[in-house]
Amino acid sequence: MKTGMPLNRFLLALYRSSLRLYPWHLRLLYQDQLLQTARDAHADSNSNLYFWSSLFADLLKSTVKEHLLMIREQVLARPILFHALIFGLILTLMGGSAAGTFQQMLRRGANQPQIQMAASYAAEIESGVKPEQAIPHNDIDLERSLEPFAIFYNDQGMPTTSNGHLNQSIPSPPRGVFNYLRIHDTDTVTWQPQPSVRIAAVIRRVCGPNPGFILAGRSLRMVEEQETLFWRMVFLGWFLLVFLLVAGAALLSRRFQHRIPTPATGLR
Repeated sequence: MKTGMPLNRFLLALYRSSLRLYPWHLRLLYQDQLLQTARDAHADSNSNLYFWSSLFADLLKSTVKEHLLMIREQVLARPILFHALIFGLILTLMGGSAAGTFQQMLRRGANQPQIQMAASYAAEIESGVKPEQAIPHNDIDLERSLEPFAIFYNDQGMPTTSNGHLNQSIPSPPRGVFNYLRIHDTDTVTWQPQPSVRIAAVIRRVCGPNPGFILAGRSLRMVEEQETLFWRMVFLGWFLLVFLLVAGAALLSRRFQHRIPTPATGLR
């Protein structure tokens, strides 16, 4: 039964534009037919809402199906290139995992020798040695130097002894670090006391006659420069590998297609 409901021109124009989701050769062949089918179906529809929602849902489902079929045909037409892309994807995932693991190892290596320093100073102070006697008296500029340094904070988290300074003062990590160490013995953090300074720090809780916290750290500048260089080399190697793989596969695929014999014509 026809309802005589007016056709929504805006939604029809939107549907016409949405037909661009189809592969171009199918759109050229069937666009007019699809539009006419939509008009006829609307004339027999009892609900505008149901009609347009069903129409767009069917459009989405059919376009996805057609694109998948087109990809399948292209894969079957060029199997060498397809397998090369799959191989490149596998190499990318494996190489990315290996590079990420190496980068983590490089970053963990930045905590040396701070782990040993913090443990050694903490043991000395817990044995009764005063912090100013346990920590060496050299003066290290945290912004410029790459040398490891140590800072002792009392039980309230206030710095008392240090051989490292930043802007002529002793910096302190956030209070949350000390709260964490009141429950745990050790913590390793990336500490940024100011935008231009990033430090790989190891902090230990100190008990005994001089309770507090000992922080051993060193600048991450050299490690981060190595990480930047490493990732640039990884990206360059990955790009060259994928380029050679795809280019070689495309060349082999073209030669393979040229060697396929064509049926002879004009035979008597």
